[in-house]
Amino acid sequence: MIEKDVNQLLQMHIDEANQDQQPPAKGSGAERRKATRLDANTTELTIRTDTKVHAIDISVAGLAFYSKFPVQIGQQLQITLSAMFTVDAEVVNCNLEEQDPNFMDLLYKVQCKFPEEEQGKYLLVAIKELEKRKKTSPSSGK
Repeated sequence: MIEKDVNQLLQMHIDEANQDQQPPAKGSGAERRKATRLDANTTELTIRTDTKVHAIDISVAGLAFYSKFPVQIGQQLQITLSAMFTVDAEVVNCNLEEQDPNFMDLLYKVQCKFPEEEQGKYLLVAIKELEKRKKTSPSSGK
């Protein structure tokens, strides 16, 4: 029963994202991905030893986030969402990116893959459901 609900929620979030998003830029790598990536930039995650980061995007295969510090490719991470649950991930890419034209804010874009898509599926659905609740909560003004 839970598996069916998670799969239905996952498909709902993918369908919503497909309606809202522009087609991916040519050469962005999106054409090679087998899993749909969803925006997750309002979600705070915790990695390593209580280091908080904000997710950029997520799919059932992996996620990306910005970090103030470099992370070694191949490093194993544990990623926690709101102390609800933790998933394992392996760093597959880490690049320094300029965040403003004056070079005053440089961050590392870290890309990770999950060892099993099942972990990614549960994390993705949890993130999207938390985002939905934030948007509809009385304190959000909506």
